[in-house]
Amino acid sequence: MPATTTRGYPYSLPADPADIPGALEAFASAVDTDVQARADSVHARPMFRLSSTSNVVYYPYIVFTQARVLPFETQDAMVGDAIAPVSGSLSRVTPLLPGYWFFHASMSYPRSGATSMDLIGVSIQTASATLARNSTHVAPPQSDGANNIAVSAGTYMNGTTDYIQVVGTAHSASSVVGVPSLIVRRRYLLGIRMTDF
Repeated sequence: MPATTTRGYPYSLPADPADIPGALEAFASAVDTDVQARADSVHARPMFRLSSTSNVVYYPYIVFTQARVLPFETQDAMVGDAIAPVSGSLSRVTPLLPGYWFFHASMSYPRSGATSMDLIGVSIQTASATLARNSTHVAPPQSDGANNIAVSAGTYMNGTTDYIQVVGTAHSASSVVGVPSLIVRRRYLLGIRMTDF
């Protein structure tokens, strides 16, 4: 009688009668059933990607740290009803499924206005904590014209009241009026539910 592997694939033992076509058919059917079961168990993770190109302005003549919650107006992608559909401007993002979530946020800023700031940063925050922060003290090189700053974080979300927001920060050390303002336009937020249940 044929034996089976730990995955249930049959194979002939030396004492079994020779039936090569039957043994190959049984083996192929077992592999096909197993591969199909594995394929059926694979599914896209709930996720979303938001973006915006609306202006968020930081004024260089105000000598203190300016923090702005960055709004998002465009829903670029959505899998599995991860969040409610975006309507208008969204600054607090509430995942609708409980579990551990990975978030990645980025914002681009032009050289114009960046040279008057001595710190530019972005952070991912919940109602009670800053999950991650990234900042720079260097304006984009003249040849680049723009720079991108990004941050990533992960946390558990309860699927009902927990939310995240992306905060852009700039600090000016000069109170000179007339220096170009820093205008952040393009920004993105990606969220992927890592918990699989």
